[in-house]
Amino acid sequence: MSPVGSSFRTRCRMFPSLVNCCTLDWFSEWPREALLSVAHTSFEKYPWGKGEEFMIDALAQMSVEIHMSVSAKAKQLLSELRRYYYTTPTSYLELITLYIMMLNDKKK
Repeated sequence: MSPVGSSFRTRCRMFPSLVNCCTLDWFSEWPREALLSVAHTSFEKYPWGKGEEFMIDALAQMSVEIHMSVSAKAKQLLSELRRYYYTTPTSYLELITLYIMMLNDKKK
């Protein structure tokens, strides 16, 4: 659950034991190496055709660059327009999953 927005705040008010009796883990941004490792592992699991394995490294790098550039633009959006846009590890995993789904559809 994202700590941003009213949903988390409302649940904490409705169930105070979430804050008093539980441990909340906050995760910061993943470093480039972690993003690359996750993407590389995800793309290695894909059933590549013969001779297509060479794309794994390029796709992993591409995924990292997309995520990092969106994060940079989100910071620019905040400084210029005072609007928040969050890029989370979950959104990174969704990017990779969506790409693999589109790749599956294209191969059919």
